[in-house]
Parts: sequence; structure tokens; C-alpha cells
Amino acid sequence: MTTIQLTAGCLGHDTMRVRCDLSQAAAPVQVQWNPGEEYQGTQYQCADARHCLNGLAAVGKMLAKQAMYG
Repeated sequence: MTTIQLTAGCLGHDTMRVRCDLSQAAAPVQVQWNPGEEYQGTQYQCADARHCLNGLAAVGKMLAKQAMYG
């Protein structure tokens, strides 16, 4: 399982974590909006992360943008 952490105070909290099992194309990308909370599933899969220039970080940035702008 690969986990990355993005810091963006504009989300209303300091950090979010995005994780995915990058060895499985169909593995779900999950997000944890606040430390200590449960991870939530997203509409993205590992295959989406593999096709982005920055991989899982790019998917995390898309999720953050969606949270900020709807």
C-alpha cells in the first residue's frame, strides 16, 4: 500500500492522505481527510494513478481540487 500526504490549509484542515495498492490496477484509491478518520473510497482506481504524469499525487490533487470547488 502506497500512501502520500498532501498539505493544504485551504481545505479546512491541514493534511489529507491518499493511498492505493499500486500493484493492482483495479485497487481503489482511498482518501483520509483528517488524521485519525477512516479512509474513504473514491471514484478513482490504481489504473487512474498509473496514467497520470505524477501518479497518485496527481489523483490526490484532483481530489483536493474537487473538495475545494465542488
